[in-house]
Amino acid sequence: MQNNIIYPDGLLRISLLGGEARAFLMESTHLTERARRIHSLSRTATAALGRTLTVTCALGCMLKGKDESVTCRVEGDGPAGLILTIGKPDGTVKGFVSHPSADVPRRGDKLDVGAFVGKTGTLTVIKDMRLREPYIGQVPLVSGEIGEDFAMYFTSSEQTPSMVSVGVLTGDTTVSAGGLIIQMLPGASEAAIKSVEYSAGMFLGISKTLSEYHLEGTLEQLLTHLEPEVLERVNIKYECDCSRERVERALVSMGEAELRSMIAEQGSADVDCHFCNTRRHFTSADLEALILKTRR
Repeated sequence: MQNNIIYPDGLLRISLLGGEARAFLMESTHLTERARRIHSLSRTATAALGRTLTVTCALGCMLKGKDESVTCRVEGDGPAGLILTIGKPDGTVKGFVSHPSADVPRRGDKLDVGAFVGKTGTLTVIKDMRLREPYIGQVPLVSGEIGEDFAMYFTSSEQTPSMVSVGVLTGDTTVSAGGLIIQMLPGASEAAIKSVEYSAGMFLGISKTLSEYHLEGTLEQLLTHLEPEVLERVNIKYECDCSRERVERALVSMGEAELRSMIAEQGSADVDCHFCNTRRHFTSADLEALILKTRR
């Protein structure tokens, strides 16, 4: 932060080169820090989950309907285990890492996200667009560094050549986080493609640029030569939409026999949310009341 000004997280939807390409520029420092605190993440886990949350924000904002959602699963052979994130069109996102306290040694002066995630595994993107079946795209991990893996997903599964740069700077807390996605649109000229390719080196170290210039300043620093036109600004944040009512519906859906078994074996039930670490307690009387609902 500079001059004690609070810069809210945000996503800019941008047209480039007169409509031959589009970009999504994200500053996700606060939402990454919120995830770090909720899950007590190690530094490398913060970087891995923060990067995945950042791209998931963009994927969520690419959806059309307000009730649609996108789920991203990064499953590698590293100590992270599963990284799972969910994004929505309103800019909200949530996620978790199976092993939040796990860590790996640095690679020089950088956090080794690739070793933490693993280089063998899959990236799966599931889009729930309220159709009969969800869209599911899956690609093998390229490096486990998240940005390259999502670039492969966009290019292979969505047939959209894309450049993805994401990063997280961490200390005791999250210093800066964010990302940039540039996608060539159908019919893009060779000149437009080369303009983006020649600019790729500028986009490395995106989190450091964001820490110095924040969202709008980074737009000027990195994209001015690509003739950017900002189409929309979306506030993005880490938000879990779980509730006691939603958990009750899930318990009711288990049926009377399962609820009776809970009462007999445990006398009560505790249900934990993986995304916000909230525990909800249901007494035997609560479970008896839910059993009545199963009969309606």
